Amino acid sequence: MSYHWRKQSIKEPRKLVLGPLLAILALAIVACGAASPEPAAPAQEPAPEPTAAPAPMEQPSDNMMAKPESGSMAFADYWNPPTDYYGEPVYGGVLRVNYEDPLEHANDWGAATGASSRYRGPTGAVLVMENPYDAGAPLIPDLASHWDVHEGLDGVTFYFRENTNWHNGEPFVCEDARFSFETMATGVGLTASYMKSRLAHVIVEEMECLDDMTLKMNFTGPTGIPLLNISNRRGIVFNKAWFQAGGEEAMFQDVTMGIGPYKWMEGQTVGNDEQHFERNDDYFIPELPYVDELVIFGILDESAQQATQLAHQTDWHWVRNWGQYQAYVDHDQIVTVIRATRGNFRLWINNRNEPFDNVRVRQAIIMDIDRNAAIQILQDGHGAWGGFGYAPGSPWELPMEQLCSVPGWCVSDDLEATRAEARAILEEEGFDFDKTYLFTVESDAQVTARATFLQEQLRLIGIKTDFDSVETIAYREQENSGTWGDLKPGNSTVNADDPNAGVSAFLRCDSTGNDWTPPEDNCDLDIVALLDQAQVELDHEKRLALAHEIELAAMKQYSSYPVYWEQEAAAFWPEVRGYAHFPAPFGSYRKFMHMWIDPAFKDQTGNAGQTMGVPGGI
Repeated sequence: MSYHWRKQSIKEPRKLVLGPLLAILALAIVACGAASPEPAAPAQEPAPEPTAAPAPMEQPSDNMMAKPESGSMAFADYWNPPTDYYGEPVYGGVLRVNYEDPLEHANDWGAATGASSRYRGPTGAVLVMENPYDAGAPLIPDLASHWDVHEGLDGVTFYFRENTNWHNGEPFVCEDARFSFETMATGVGLTASYMKSRLAHVIVEEMECLDDMTLKMNFTGPTGIPLLNISNRRGIVFNKAWFQAGGEEAMFQDVTMGIGPYKWMEGQTVGNDEQHFERNDDYFIPELPYVDELVIFGILDESAQQATQLAHQTDWHWVRNWGQYQAYVDHDQIVTVIRATRGNFRLWINNRNEPFDNVRVRQAIIMDIDRNAAIQILQDGHGAWGGFGYAPGSPWELPMEQLCSVPGWCVSDDLEATRAEARAILEEEGFDFDKTYLFTVESDAQVTARATFLQEQLRLIGIKTDFDSVETIAYREQENSGTWGDLKPGNSTVNADDPNAGVSAFLRCDSTGNDWTPPEDNCDLDIVALLDQAQVELDHEKRLALAHEIELAAMKQYSSYPVYWEQEAAAFWPEVRGYAHFPAPFGSYRKFMHMWIDPAFKDQTGNAGQTMGVPGGI
């Protein structure tokens, strides 16, 4: 089949290539990892020529090497930076990261946003995480040095690293992890637990600490993805006593009680859009992080984002839009990278509200949208159209003949005729064309621009809309409570190519990401039953068939519609080393501990026109 990627200067469609499924790889190993003491930092004098290779990282002397923990392997066996491209890592320096999200709060557990991850990613830890250099590689250790997947695939036992401390010096114990996962799985004490639906297979009552360094989890049955949901970036372990003392208010406002590679620097308050983090010298992986200080900016204005990066006041920029990207490609120093991702621009239609509780009305709206025009206008051609839950080119992608069997999902060869059919459906259903319907739009320039495009599309079949522009925190509250208006555009990501680790966030009744099948009235229990089947199905081909059945059922609801699947870019100055682009715009790897600054490359030029070659990109 053909793929429908469109990219400037490339006339032929490009296929999206995603890494192998982490879940399958995870089943093939019992992963492990122990850390050696930190090597002495190398000298930071730059090489005489800007293009000279940096000095290799110094190795620890024999008498500094710690004996590996039983059942685990050495740090170097699972931590492999792309040195062929970047050179050897060096220590020291400051990494300044340029993001668009205002850094409003830090509650990644109960009110998750991109901004909350900026606080908790660098300061926190999950049990196991993605390999930051290879999205298709097996999962690697984080708080757990190693683990055993139970023989029946119905549970997992985690073994924690010895002598691990919280940022205030208190020792980490297994009960912190057990209590964290109990809280996330039940949602008790949280506004809207992000992880609750993702831990539906964990039997909370049977989680137990076998000792202070060993956590046993039992599942409701065998599963083909025993680790994938647990590695989610928001499965962050927190300190039990800290949460019991401060409750969710501490999660919103207090970043001092972390356990990760960076500490939140003193004298700061949550809500400022410039946040500083210093290297944690007591980190349980002594070789990391590479830089001494991490600075994260939240810059809402897109012009200010780009001006800050071009002025070299920041070092790495997650590109906000494709107008920004070209300026970076043309720059003689800045390095650029692009790849297809699991992110998409999604339209939600509120089936709680009349007349959108009528599936034929929702179908007509979907039939009206010109997906090719959306890609060209909103993404400068950097996008693709596909099914409900898997990006085009993914090994889980719905075959085209199945996708096109659902009216409105396959791009029409005669859009005017399709729109006439959509208008006729609305007329048959008694749609009120005199009424103005409400678009709930997050107060964000990019989302507003995308919503404006959809508003113009709806006008073509006679549907009138007004915008309700809502600030981010209030917007999340409306999402969680289901009180948003009739239509809602937004950016979303499918975490993984699997029905339960991926699309279930949009479909399970108790998921905070389920904005269209509310449990109080019309949650689709048939889809939930299919998700339950897929959760315990160990045969890959059968699980794939179930994934397609689930996707088709969701498509026929016409309540959640990815207008297009995105390509994504990052831009960084040449002294930034170690970065690898991923098929999702986030991950538990996004602690920035895998990147380093090498001043030997600071004055490197010759990058104008570069769009390929960076690890992870095209």
